[in-house]
Amino acid sequence: MSTTVTSLEMRLLHRCEIAFGQKMQLSDCLMPQYIHNSGYDSACGRVERQINQFVMPMLQLLCLSGNILNLLIYRLPYFQGSTSVHFLKVKAYANLVFVESRVLEVIHAWNVHADPAFETFYWYTKPYVITMASISGTVMTLVITIETVLCVLLPFHFRQICTKRLSLIILFCFVLCSIFLHIPFIFSQTVISSPILKELENRQYNREPFYEYIQKTYYWLQITLSILIPNIAMLICSVLIVAQFSFKNHNESFSQRRKCVIRMTVATTLSHLLLEGPALLTFAAVARKGANSSDHGNNICILAHGNNLLSVINAATPFFVFLAFNEQFRRMSLIFIQVHFVPRRFMKKTSVPPHKLHGISSSVKLINASSFPSNYTHL
Repeated sequence: MSTTVTSLEMRLLHRCEIAFGQKMQLSDCLMPQYIHNSGYDSACGRVERQINQFVMPMLQLLCLSGNILNLLIYRLPYFQGSTSVHFLKVKAYANLVFVESRVLEVIHAWNVHADPAFETFYWYTKPYVITMASISGTVMTLVITIETVLCVLLPFHFRQICTKRLSLIILFCFVLCSIFLHIPFIFSQTVISSPILKELENRQYNREPFYEYIQKTYYWLQITLSILIPNIAMLICSVLIVAQFSFKNHNESFSQRRKCVIRMTVATTLSHLLLEGPALLTFAAVARKGANSSDHGNNICILAHGNNLLSVINAATPFFVFLAFNEQFRRMSLIFIQVHFVPRRFMKKTSVPPHKLHGISSSVKLINASSFPSNYTHL
C-alpha cells in the first residue's frame, strides 16, 4: 500500500515539475494560491492603492454629478445652435467614460486578498478599458479650441465655415484617428499567466522584444501626436483667442451666448494644458526604458500615478471650473438647479427674479408643462 502511495506522490510531483518548470512541495502544487503582483505592496504600489481607495471614489462622484449637470445645461434653449456645445457634449461623455471606467481599479485596490476570478477579469480587460477611456479626451479639447479660435478670428464668416455637418465630419475623423493611435496599446500591454512557486497566476507585462518594440513605438507616438503637438497647438490658439477677444475690442462683436461659450472652451483648454501637460515627463521616461516599473525608480513610478490623478481631476471638474470662471454659466447653473431640483414648497417661498431667468426661460416653461423625467430622460 505504501509503495502505491509513494508511486502516486512521485508521479504527481513529476507532473507538477513539468507544469511549473521547477521542483516544489506537493501541497503547493495541489493547493495553489492567488496573490497580488510584487508591485502591489511596493512603495509605489501603496501610493497607487491609496489614490484608488480614497481619492478616486470622490472624483468619480464629482465627475458623475458635474458632467451630468453639464449635459443637462447644454440642452437648454440658450445653447441651441452653437456648434461648440456639440463638442462639449461629446467631451462630457468622454469624461464620464474616462473616470467611471476606473471603478475596477478602485475594487482592486480594496481587494486585499486576491480573488482568482476578479484578478483574471481585471488584468485581461485592463488594456481594453484603458484604450477605450483614452480615445477622445485630448482630441475633443483640441477640436473645441480650434473651432473657438476660428470663431474669434473670423466672427462674420464662422457660421458659413463651421456648419453642424462639417463639425460632425471633423469630429468623426479625429475620433477615428485617435482610435488608430491608441490601438497599439492593446498589443503592447498583452498580459500573460506566469505560474511560480506559491503563486499560480502572476499577471505581468509581456517583455518579449517584439512587444517591447511596439510598446516604445506607441509611447513615442503618444508623446508626439497626443501630447506635444496638441498642447502646442492649444497653447497657440489660446494666446490668439485671448489676444483677439480681450485686446482688440472684439468683445462687442459677439452675443452674450457666444461669449459664454468662448469662456467655457478657453477654460477647458487651459485646464487641459495645466493638468495634462506634466504627463509628458512620464511618457518620455516610459518611451526610453519601457513600461515595466522595475526599470524606473520609485520617483518616476509615483510621478506617473500623480499625473494619472491630474488627468482624472481634469475630466472630473469641468462643471466646477465653469462655475468658478464663467459668471453667465454660474448664474444659469444656479437658477437651473433651483428650478429643477429644489422642491416646489421651497420655490414658493423663494421666487426667482425675472431678470435672472434670461436664457433659461424656455426650459422653465417646459418644466411647468410636464414632469422632470419626461424632459430629460435622454441626455
